[in-house]
Amino acid sequence: MMRISLSAACLQVKTPSLEAAGVVLSGPIGFELKPGEINVIRGGNGVGKSTLLRLMSNSLPGQCVLFKPEFGLRDELLVHTHLQIVLSHLRANAHSVESLLERVGLANWQYERIGTLSSGQRARLGLCSLLAGQFKVWLLDEPLNALDHEGIATLAGAMATHFDQGGIVFMATHVDALVLTQHLAGAPVKEGRLEQGKLLGGFVADTHLDDSRVDDSPAREAGHAAKVNFPALLQRDWAVTLGNPQALLWGALFHWMVLSFFGIGLGKPSAEFAQVAVWVSLLLALMLGAKDWFAEDHRTGWLGFVAGLNPDNIALYWLVRVIFLVLCQVVVLVPVTGLVALQLGLHATQTIDLAFALSVGIWAVAPLLGLIALLVMLTRGGAVLVYLLALPLLVPVLIFGLEASQANGFGRSAIAPLAVLASLGMLGCLLGPFVAKRLVGLIQE
Repeated sequence: MMRISLSAACLQVKTPSLEAAGVVLSGPIGFELKPGEINVIRGGNGVGKSTLLRLMSNSLPGQCVLFKPEFGLRDELLVHTHLQIVLSHLRANAHSVESLLERVGLANWQYERIGTLSSGQRARLGLCSLLAGQFKVWLLDEPLNALDHEGIATLAGAMATHFDQGGIVFMATHVDALVLTQHLAGAPVKEGRLEQGKLLGGFVADTHLDDSRVDDSPAREAGHAAKVNFPALLQRDWAVTLGNPQALLWGALFHWMVLSFFGIGLGKPSAEFAQVAVWVSLLLALMLGAKDWFAEDHRTGWLGFVAGLNPDNIALYWLVRVIFLVLCQVVVLVPVTGLVALQLGLHATQTIDLAFALSVGIWAVAPLLGLIALLVMLTRGGAVLVYLLALPLLVPVLIFGLEASQANGFGRSAIAPLAVLASLGMLGCLLGPFVAKRLVGLIQE
């Protein structure tokens, strides 16, 4: 368990070991960082530099920012939209988008998609989160890799302002940090090296920390940025979906192709069999797409950014994304189902009943799929195993969904099975955020 003490004078860190994916990377580490110094950690690939930064970030929610050049950048988003969303979460002035882009040399690119930017331009855009935030500690993971001379000068200027405000900088890099001192006159560079399970260098100290809580004054200073902005969460999901609609539409294509093949191979099946085929195809389409619901946000560091402001933000982030995806899936999959149901020979009343039951069924199964998506990430791509374990949990949705869609045909009321499906979805939305928060914590560890 990492222990950290942050005060206006210094940041003290002590951890008994560094571990990643169950592998011990180092023994005990202790060091002290002071404001106004460029603290650099070096070492070969895989020795634990990024792991150390991540553990520090998890221990300082709301007081630090963990920065990578690709920080939170989704190719589908416009430059302007991405930065506006970041500023909303930081409670910064949304009207400062143009001035920030001007500072990093991207004023003429604000309405271009991030996917069209070069690696250097993406790194510059990432710097805007440092320029706009009010964090006491900057944890920088390879910030110099893609920056040109002007980009390095921009980063150095941001550091100078950060130091004037009593800020602390700790960065992992393979590039000589002396390139920053050309623009930061008088800022000392202290280097440590992580090798053979030990941290050696200028800022290393035998830091004796007591068990008292971390000084909470920085947390109060950063409190304005502790909670994510609900409208900004919705705005980002909407913008990503509009920028990459094929990620959503391919599930509808899969659903349509599977049911069309049923029609081709079986001719005109019975109404009962057609409804079973529709439900099975729908659940498969949802499951195959669910594994990617959070993967890209994790890869780009957006999950880390949201959790870094406050770990409780993950619960709201997860819930908003799941509900948004429910609406998207209903809008896309249900109309396709209606068209194919007519193709399979269901009459209009049966098709309407089926479409309504499917809409409630998507609501019922989405929270479970949202947790499955995180489990896939936690197992580092073990989607097949996770799906095999999760399949039995989908059986109740299939059973009650079929009962609801076939009830009128058998002269029964569909209210009871629909109520069960709605309750399953509500239960998932109530309990899922707490489970999601814990899963994301495990993923980040």
